[in-house]
Amino acid sequence: MRSDPIIDQVRKELVAAHAVHTILLYGSRADGSAGADSDYDVAAFGPIAKSFRVSRVADGAYLDVFVYPEAPLLEPTEEYLKLRGSLVILQRGAEAEDFLSKLEEVFRHGPEPLPSDEVEARKVWAHKMAARMQRADLEGNYRRVWLLTALLEDYFHIRGLWYQGPKKSLRWLEQFDAPTYDALRLALEPNASKEAVSWLVHLVVGKPDA
Repeated sequence: MRSDPIIDQVRKELVAAHAVHTILLYGSRADGSAGADSDYDVAAFGPIAKSFRVSRVADGAYLDVFVYPEAPLLEPTEEYLKLRGSLVILQRGAEAEDFLSKLEEVFRHGPEPLPSDEVEARKVWAHKMAARMQRADLEGNYRRVWLLTALLEDYFHIRGLWYQGPKKSLRWLEQFDAPTYDALRLALEPNASKEAVSWLVHLVVGKPDA
């Protein structure tokens, strides 16, 4: 990638302060979907005992840095799948490239399927929340927001697919399940009807059991 003064400064700070040897830029600034207000999402690995996070505003941009111990580089788990597709800013030998290759193996393996009772519980919960939001009081409106947030994640969990965060998940829906994508778009409108939300629930979890 071309030189970026914010990334250059972060790299210098992390190396000097924490002796990190591997730095990755991930998220929208790595996959080309960044806008003018997009975060700088950075992951770094070094000889530290415990993970920590640094968040601040740098030259008008939001910076979100996770610093991890070295061990996950050798055996990455699903916790690190958000780093798929990262741009390598710094690495020791080929450690970052090897790490990203192993992450692809974790992704291809797929998530552990939810137990059937958990799937059923999430379906029942969605219909319960849809019913309680009908009150349209403060608690009902809160439950509506909660439901809309949870439905996107549950769509993927219930179907045994990886949930990859809102941006990638919405793009996936747009490409592979246009009806649910359209229903979600309508349900998330500020003045969406209760019927629009109920229809989204139906598409994500199906009809309630009698």
